[in-house]
Amino acid sequence: MAQQDTGQAMPPLSLETYRVLIPPILGLTLASTTTDIVVQQAHRTTGVSTFNGTAMIIAALIAGMLFLSTLAVKRFTKRFISRFIFVSIVVSGLCCLALAVLHAYGVQLSLTGAVALQAGVAAGATFIKFYWLRKLRGTSAQAAVIVVFCALAISEFITFSLSFSGELMWYIAGTILAFAQFSVVRISRELGAAGDPFPAVSESYFGTNEDRFSNRSFLAVATLGIWFISVPMGMGLGFSSGEAIYMSTVPRFMVLLFVIIVSALWIRNGFASRMRAITTSIWVAMEVLLALGAVFLSIWPNTISVGASFIMGSSLVLQTFVWYLTIAFISFGWRDPFYYCTLSWVSMTLLFVAGMRLDGLITRLFPNNTPVLISIMSLFVLIGAQVVFTKLLSSPSERTERRQTAGEAITEEDIKRVPLMGVLAITPQEHPAMVQQKPDVHIATSVMEMGQRFGLTGREVEVLTLYALGHTQARVSEELKLSTNTVHTHIKRVYEKTDLHSRQEILDYIAEYGSPRP
Repeated sequence: MAQQDTGQAMPPLSLETYRVLIPPILGLTLASTTTDIVVQQAHRTTGVSTFNGTAMIIAALIAGMLFLSTLAVKRFTKRFISRFIFVSIVVSGLCCLALAVLHAYGVQLSLTGAVALQAGVAAGATFIKFYWLRKLRGTSAQAAVIVVFCALAISEFITFSLSFSGELMWYIAGTILAFAQFSVVRISRELGAAGDPFPAVSESYFGTNEDRFSNRSFLAVATLGIWFISVPMGMGLGFSSGEAIYMSTVPRFMVLLFVIIVSALWIRNGFASRMRAITTSIWVAMEVLLALGAVFLSIWPNTISVGASFIMGSSLVLQTFVWYLTIAFISFGWRDPFYYCTLSWVSMTLLFVAGMRLDGLITRLFPNNTPVLISIMSLFVLIGAQVVFTKLLSSPSERTERRQTAGEAITEEDIKRVPLMGVLAITPQEHPAMVQQKPDVHIATSVMEMGQRFGLTGREVEVLTLYALGHTQARVSEELKLSTNTVHTHIKRVYEKTDLHSRQEILDYIAEYGSPRP
């Protein structure tokens, strides 16, 4: 399937430009690895978690309470977010530390106590992931792909390496990884938001306009797609009795190999800005791995760990795709980022566990159940594919192209779907120089009001106006004939004076407190 460029090219690879992506990569890596080694036994089994998924179910219920709070709270404050990440790190780290100390002294925990500590690790690490996904709000699809797939590959490599050690080492490593988040958070705050040098354009995520992310039916379709693909994955992870499958060295290495190959391909696409078909390709990759897993499970039922490795690789890609999907909705949706984080993660986690439990139920009804399980898995995959490919990926841009072919005129709404063209009110055929472009009156007026309110200088107002319009620091530098270091200094001072720390927060402030649109 041919990839298409979005027109939003990534800058040349350099530490100065891309270092802002390092903290979210590290943060997601540390949080994912903590869960993988402590709660999921370093992937030595296909289990969603220890205790048949009970710990993850409890963590999902805790996340569900956060989801319910987002229905009442329009947007959480920065103070709440700071306390939220602090508590999440402490809970995750202390639970890992408690498990390490108790294991070192040979203390036998009760079932309730063990489940509680595992659930604490799972919930804390998951909430840390939510924090890093929230930090990626307003980040381009290319940068988001690079971050999430780098985190997946590094996390799986560390997990594979630690799978050859014992439980005590897992708990010690989990403690170190959890508390290391404090340093990563501090570095992230110093470097700023990833969306500043890599601003988001809605077209590059699903080839669709920004308004579609505020459409509840679009969110429902995305959620349904996750539901229908999660169930067969859970069934494959628990094939065929519903119990976790032991993974020897070779299957574990196969999982690592699948993850490395898929991650390398999409990181390459991210750097090359080939994004238009990336969502389709990710979904196809998951389904191919899932289908190959089902084939191997049916052909060699006595060596199910080989087939399970394909399905486990597919489930890891799904988790990463959910991160990517969440960043898209966080950047353009109408609710607090935690709403989308919890909705997608809780849905996926509960249905993984439900898929494994469904295996056990079918086993009791049909003793010779391999054909039945494969048929049900295929049915769910088919429904999921139909939902995604007919609803989620039918982009307005494709409809616009069909209308042009039919000889229909391009409307103003069509122009708005093309990055920058809607803001600048120009047609797709025009490419005016930067100096000829007229800034959006609403943003310009709102930025002037911010200048008066926060005591910004005239130059800071000029920089902030162009910056709020979505221009990179390099383009602001070119337009105002300033050095990039000077532009960066002006933006840093604006952040300090306004207590806002990213382009997205500035836009949120303008939307809430700026002058009303005419």
